Amino acid sequence: MKVRLYVEGGPKGVDADGLRSLRQGFKRHFERIDERLKSLDVILSGSTNQTIKSFVEGVRQFADNFSVALLVDADTSVAAPSPALHLEAKLNSAGVPHPARTNIFLMVQCMESWLVTDVAALEICFGNNLRAKVLPQNPDIEAVQKRDVLAALGDAIRETPKKKYHKVQHAAEILAILDPNRVGSRSLHARQLHAFLRDSVQA
Repeated sequence: MKVRLYVEGGPKGVDADGLRSLRQGFKRHFERIDERLKSLDVILSGSTNQTIKSFVEGVRQFADNFSVALLVDADTSVAAPSPALHLEAKLNSAGVPHPARTNIFLMVQCMESWLVTDVAALEICFGNNLRAKVLPQNPDIEAVQKRDVLAALGDAIRETPKKKYHKVQHAAEILAILDPNRVGSRSLHARQLHAFLRDSVQA
C-alpha cells in the first residue's frame, strides 16, 4: 500500500522554497533506501505538535487507501518500548486513534543525529575543512544528547566556508545525499523506519 509520511520539518518562518527543498531532500534520502520509494508521499508539517495534528487529519482522510505514518524528532533519549509510548502524551492530546499508532517513527534524538553519521555527505556540503574528528563517535548515535549533536555539528563546520549550520538549507542538501546504511548502522529507530518503508513497496 502506498505510504503518506508526515514528517516534522520546516521551522516557523520557512518560506515555500525552503519547505520544498527540505521535502525533496527527505524524498531523495528515502529513495536511497529503495528506488521504488519515489512514489512515497512526504508531507512536511512544521513542529512536532503541528505534524501530529496533520497526521491525525491524514489518518481521517486517507487511511482507507494509504498507509499513513508519522516521523518526528524524539528530542531526548528513548526509554519507552515504542515510539507511540514515547509520544503518548502528545498523541493523546491530539486525539490520535489507537489503531493509527502503529506506524509512528522517531528521529532519535533529532534529524541532525542522522546527518552526523555520514562524514562524506557533510564534506560534500561543507567542504574539506570540515573537522570530522569533533563529530560524535558513539556507535549508538541515539545515546548522544540533542544539544551535544548540534554543538558538535556547529563546531565541525566552523572553519568551513559556510561557517554555520542553517537547518533548512543545509539539511535539504545533506539529506539528498545521506547514506541510509550509515544512518541505520548507528540508529535503531532509523532501521525500524527503513524496514517499514521497504515493506511498503514489497507488499
